[in-house]
Amino acid sequence: MAQDSAPGSDKTLIVASVVVLIVAAVTPALLLMGPWGSATGDTARLTSALTFIGVLVTALVSLVGVMMKHQADRRLAHEQSEQGQRLKLDAAMRAGELLTPTDGVPPAPAAVASGLLALTKLERADLAVALLVDLWVDGSNAVSDESAVLVIDAALRSNSPSAQLIAAELLCRRSSKLNACQSLHWPSAIDGTWVPGFGPRTKLLLVEALVQMTLAGPSDQSSLRAVAVRLYGIWRDDTDQRVRGCIGKLISALTGQLELVGYEDFMQGSQYVTLEQLASAAGSAATNPDGYLDQLSTCLAVRLRAWADQCQALPSGTGHLAMAERSLAVGSALANS
Repeated sequence: MAQDSAPGSDKTLIVASVVVLIVAAVTPALLLMGPWGSATGDTARLTSALTFIGVLVTALVSLVGVMMKHQADRRLAHEQSEQGQRLKLDAAMRAGELLTPTDGVPPAPAAVASGLLALTKLERADLAVALLVDLWVDGSNAVSDESAVLVIDAALRSNSPSAQLIAAELLCRRSSKLNACQSLHWPSAIDGTWVPGFGPRTKLLLVEALVQMTLAGPSDQSSLRAVAVRLYGIWRDDTDQRVRGCIGKLISALTGQLELVGYEDFMQGSQYVTLEQLASAAGSAATNPDGYLDQLSTCLAVRLRAWADQCQALPSGTGHLAMAERSLAVGSALANS
């Protein structure tokens, strides 16, 4: 209940203040009716006592007023918080209705995407990504890859470890269906950047998702640049030396081909990485104390090296020209200087 939200110490202080106020109010009457009331020699003393009591009563009245106002403000804040939660719950239920079939007809992909993304905006990314598990499956067009990745991105940005884990596992499960060169096929939260606070299992799933997506995609220079920058972002931002050693092993599988293509800098998303930085990261490759994990990372590195050796051609699809955005920006800056 709202009225019970004030701590017991506040209630005790209010009761104590009221008791003292009653005592302070009764004291003048006792003094006037007692010996001090008839002794003319003690008039000054009685006047001082009454003045002090008056000041005390005023202070106590002010204190009680402040405490009552504090309790009323807390009650109001509690009621507003409850009302806000009810509104969010109602909005979440309406968003969920967009995912419900009408007269046996499945909802349109646009309606599904709207409902899932609305849930993420209502701070219910955990619910959105849980619903996505049953919607983003083979043979179903209930939700597009791009919309699904947006929901996963919101879950990875949330403060819910469980939502982050579900998002990572779902992304890993569907990674072979995604295109490493398409920005909308990879969460922007980890596109050349990283969140060191992810749980260990979440980190491993995301790294595996990145490698599997890369291996299943096209073997060209654009894909090579993309995976190199994304792996470097993990290596740069993670504080766990075991993770850095594992990522360094994967980057070392790419550096040979990166040197052969003859580029000195690489860009993916908003991140810019030089060949020198990638070489430094590759130098940190280390054996993981966990033998099982070390064997798995070594296996992925071997597969990644074999894939990288094939990345000699330029991409032929659409959207790859945007990879040169950094070069245009640097050239424009030099021209204007």
